[in-house]
Amino acid sequence: MTTGPLMPLSHQVSVYLPADWRQALASGQKLPEDTQGTALFADISGFTPLTEALTRSLGLRRGAEELPRYLNQIYDTLIREVDRFTGTVIGFAGDAITCWFADDLPSLPGFDA
Repeated sequence: MTTGPLMPLSHQVSVYLPADWRQALASGQKLPEDTQGTALFADISGFTPLTEALTRSLGLRRGAEELPRYLNQIYDTLIREVDRFTGTVIGFAGDAITCWFADDLPSLPGFDA
């Protein structure tokens, strides 16, 4: 598979689209020309010190084994909340997550603009 700048533009752009949009495009459905919503970019604060602390206390190998367990706990909780508010996880990059919440959601108590 071609990667980097030679990768087809459609694939390069698709990583930034919500899964439901990618599925719609793959099945030949037409997407709206514009849409409104909210993008969430979240990064784990203190990720590097956490990694260093795990390596110091558990050793390089064990620290590397435990780190994904901690990340999975954090992301599992966050993804449940994204799902609860009918958002879409677009992707992950290191310790960061990108999500999309379409603006067609019903108004929720306490979340009015």
